[in-house]
Amino acid sequence: MSKRKILPGLILALLLGAAGVWALLFGRGSFPAFNRYYQLDDYLQEFEQALAQNLPFADELSSLAVKLQMIGGAKELDGIYVGDEILVEDIGQPIEELTQRNIESLVAFSDQSRIPTYFMLLPTKCAIKQSEIPQAAPLFNQRQFIEQTYNQLLGKATVVDVYPALFARFEEDLYYKTAPDLTALGDYCVYEVLAQRLDITPRPQEDFDIQYVTHSYYGETYQRSAYQDISPDVIALYRYQKNNRTYSVTHSDGYAYTYDSLYPQQLMELSEQPEDVLDVILGGNTGDITIRSNLKNENTLLIVGDDSILPVIPFLAAHYSQIRFIDLEQMSAEEIEKIDCSDYQRMLISYSVDTFIHQDVVQKVVYLNTQDQEEMKTIQQAVQP
Repeated sequence: MSKRKILPGLILALLLGAAGVWALLFGRGSFPAFNRYYQLDDYLQEFEQALAQNLPFADELSSLAVKLQMIGGAKELDGIYVGDEILVEDIGQPIEELTQRNIESLVAFSDQSRIPTYFMLLPTKCAIKQSEIPQAAPLFNQRQFIEQTYNQLLGKATVVDVYPALFARFEEDLYYKTAPDLTALGDYCVYEVLAQRLDITPRPQEDFDIQYVTHSYYGETYQRSAYQDISPDVIALYRYQKNNRTYSVTHSDGYAYTYDSLYPQQLMELSEQPEDVLDVILGGNTGDITIRSNLKNENTLLIVGDDSILPVIPFLAAHYSQIRFIDLEQMSAEEIEKIDCSDYQRMLISYSVDTFIHQDVVQKVVYLNTQDQEEMKTIQQAVQP
């Protein structure tokens, strides 16, 4: 008899054996009864719920139930795939109408923009770490989606395709094991591709000093995962120290405040939540951040995007006298209209695929001011529902 057939029976025998102990301690009425019409996964779910409601040591037994599922061959728990020492989030399928509106807004804006505009979609972990996921898993095809979206922008914006570079190095630690974010190595890989599209020469990896901030990071995926037999992540920071480079990072969050470092580590020391440790990068995403350096050039860059691009900005800062990052999700239409894109030589719009297919924030790009007011109204009216 095969192992595949034996294991479910073994798990069921262990659970029904636990039923006898349960009955002695709490009475049979509180234990989920099993019948032949049950699927094992459904029964395990009821078993875990009953544990949480009745036992003082429910966490330990719930963990045991998860381990039994893993012994039984389970590879996915609540939308999280358990790989070899890594947790991989399934981002699900796109919201079709919303995604199409995001694309239409992006095309309308890029078609009218008066400054050179670049667009980048960042693939998520489940697209690059496919070797950690069962082949039959019904994943959304991010590679195909990125290509189709870029095709609609041909001749309107310069697209930045980082998928091939990331996928070519899929065996490396490009993503955190316990969080959806790119690691510093993954961010450097994105920076190499992006820099070349922006017509700047990327700094070689050896030009950066690496600082290890913590060896015990458990990210947001770990915090919501039922399976927790995963070792912690290491957080590393890449610091470009050549040519006596200095930086200031100003946040306009209601009132302006400034850090004198790309990595204000005092925030990590003050953080009460483990997942907030990544706020050490630029001081976290407050919606409107300006990075200035002592570089003696006139190169300026406006970046519009989400959290996924934030850790790449310290690499770009080595090339620009000023970079401004804007998160449209945190701004009203009136606030966005006050941003004058013409103050910057180039503009990068960058979102993770997850954000692009699930949130309507990208549609706000039409409120960015690169035209005179009459032309802006024409763009906005063109993409109104």
